[in-house]
Amino acid sequence: MSNFLSALKWSSILCLLLGGCSPRFSDAYIAEYQHLRDIRECASSYPQFRGEAPYSLVVLVDAKHLDYTSPEAFFTSMHYGLFLPQDPTIGHAWIKLSGKVNGKPWTFEGGHTGEFGLTAPKYFDEVVRRSLETSDPNPAQYLFSDLPDGYLQKGSGGHNPTLAVAFPLTQEEFLNLYRLIPKYDFTIWSLQDHQCVHFVLSCLAAIDVELDCAQTLHLPSEFMWKNKKIRLWQDPQYASLNLTTPDALEKSLFQEVLKKKALLAMKWYKKTN
Repeated sequence: MSNFLSALKWSSILCLLLGGCSPRFSDAYIAEYQHLRDIRECASSYPQFRGEAPYSLVVLVDAKHLDYTSPEAFFTSMHYGLFLPQDPTIGHAWIKLSGKVNGKPWTFEGGHTGEFGLTAPKYFDEVVRRSLETSDPNPAQYLFSDLPDGYLQKGSGGHNPTLAVAFPLTQEEFLNLYRLIPKYDFTIWSLQDHQCVHFVLSCLAAIDVELDCAQTLHLPSEFMWKNKKIRLWQDPQYASLNLTTPDALEKSLFQEVLKKKALLAMKWYKKTN
């Protein structure tokens, strides 16, 4: 996911927004991630994917379990070590597709990534620039724009999955996904509707699996960064971002397991990778 969101965990921001807040999480946060306990409990009792299906789609998600209930809660959950400093993102999602093409085994593992600042400014950098160098009253508007620096990332991108779920496929479903991957536009990167989770959801939709992975990130109107006040918005329409997040994807995928429409695949993935 976006470097903009990882940049917002810097302690200079947190000092203003959070002060001496506690790392304790709200009842709403605990309820939101109740499924994590269930995932652990089901790891040994639910049917496991063993890689024996001739055609399969494995969806992998690296969820950071952030708190989206308020700006303060979001920054707090980032600050208190819910992800490692060497992995400063809000997570990732990708697929592993396996089957046969022209009678020969074929496997693809990869996902959608972007926002490298090479052909367009990174989200955080441009928001800060607009706030400090222009009279733009709504620098956060840039967060709603598309960036032209997305690409197809093969493999896991260095991520370790918190959940892997397998969908055995028919040959027709496999071929639908096989054809979808080269048609998907990886060159565009967008926080709202064209990033790693969007790619995974597109693959699932191609096999008639529809998941609701919507999440709302609330943004403060301003914050302090390097002793400078950074305004984000005056117009309330920019006060929140509607995202599809790895956290929500993880929860929705586990629901598919509970409904026996998918199989747990963590043991298989760790063994084969």
